[in-house]
Amino acid sequence: MRKEDIVFVINPARWNNDMFSIGILNLSAFLQENGLENIILDSAIAPRNNHEPGEKLIIDRIRELKPKIVCFTSTHYEFDAVTRMNEAIKKMDADIYTIVGGPQPTFRPLDFLESGFQFAAVGEGEFTLFEFVREITNRSYRWEKIPGLSWKAHHGKNIRNPPRKLMTNDDLNKTPVLPYEKIDPKHFDCNDRLIRGLPLKGAMIMTSRGCPFSCSFCGCGLIFGKKIRYYSLDHIEREIEHLKANFHIEGLWIADDTFTVNIEHVENVGQILKRYGIVWGCQSRVDIINERLVDTLKDLGCVQLDMGAESGSQRILDHVIGKGTNIKQIKYAFNIARKYELRTLANFMIGLPTETYKDLRKTKRLAKKIKADYYVFSIATPLPGTKLYKMVNEDIKAQDFSLLDWNGSDLLEKINKSKIKNLTKTVKELRRKFNRKTNLVQRISYRTFSAIKSPKKIYHFISRIIKKNVGLSKIQAGKE
Repeated sequence: MRKEDIVFVINPARWNNDMFSIGILNLSAFLQENGLENIILDSAIAPRNNHEPGEKLIIDRIRELKPKIVCFTSTHYEFDAVTRMNEAIKKMDADIYTIVGGPQPTFRPLDFLESGFQFAAVGEGEFTLFEFVREITNRSYRWEKIPGLSWKAHHGKNIRNPPRKLMTNDDLNKTPVLPYEKIDPKHFDCNDRLIRGLPLKGAMIMTSRGCPFSCSFCGCGLIFGKKIRYYSLDHIEREIEHLKANFHIEGLWIADDTFTVNIEHVENVGQILKRYGIVWGCQSRVDIINERLVDTLKDLGCVQLDMGAESGSQRILDHVIGKGTNIKQIKYAFNIARKYELRTLANFMIGLPTETYKDLRKTKRLAKKIKADYYVFSIATPLPGTKLYKMVNEDIKAQDFSLLDWNGSDLLEKINKSKIKNLTKTVKELRRKFNRKTNLVQRISYRTFSAIKSPKKIYHFISRIIKKNVGLSKIQAGKE
């Protein structure tokens, strides 16, 4: 097969997102390692100052490439765009095989089968996609033999094959370095959103998969399982070395849901990052935080810790979120991070089922008490596949998934199961109130640069921040 015969599509809705799709890169790498070359279509196909819709650019490019297989990924909000592009491809050439995977097809595959797709991958997609492609190249078309595949038979019946077993640690470590060169290089330009407020040439990596916890708002465990599987240190170092050598990165965001659960893993990965002179950030549960962990993070170059406080009401934490954390742990976690001069980001959500104005006042008090450097306030969003979705107990149509927006929407107001009215207005007010101090003075704070030992580097970063605040949204690689 030509490399153009297998095409991965990044939805144009993601093109302005500084965070790239690790999932697509993993799938592309897995096929490539098994002898199936492929390409990725993303924002790199859009000429500068081109105002044509991204979906049209995608379809035009597919028309030129004439692939045999087109692969999509979809979150809940991408359902409309992905099904629309699939329909356009099928009208253009009905012989092109299309398949969709990712979070939403994992939770609701039949929605896609009823909206024009013949195939959907459920759960981890590497082996499922490889076997799907192999059936096409061998012209055997034994779809029923592929675990993890949902598909529509010729007689119109929707069929869901048995689930696929999760990849083993050995499977994970056999994959090559991710093919970062296939995506738009702008992802590696300097930006201050990867590690909030700190302009860096950065990237993201994952050092593990899986989450053993059961937060009501999250569906991670349904895709990657409850058991944490770790990439080997050799594999992680190859990724870091490649990113450093080829993209000159200065910072990394570790995208693991549970990176700090295993302090030995933190220490081993942190030592690698320290050797390469990379500053980094990660996320952590508050109940894992202790003095030894924070001291270790600080020493190994971590500059920011994102933690989910979620709510200031213990009742909400216990009976709605089910995270197993408490207010005392939240306060301690942010206090100890501040003691060790680690910048912090606090995640809160409002509009949870049964939440009252009394609960909201407790959340405001807690947010003020913890003195985070950054605050993220979101509207609790009942994503399909989560316990929160069942709590809300509303039958949300597939065509309305895009309205499940944690910034606010008419749909969220309509299905609001809290006592708080006008969630969109409330969350905007909270953001303004708690992030008003996120200004130039705060960004050039001791916490921002305490892990960066070189005076030359500190001057370099401060210069970037000043430029950023006077209107330069990005500093392109090589122009400093």
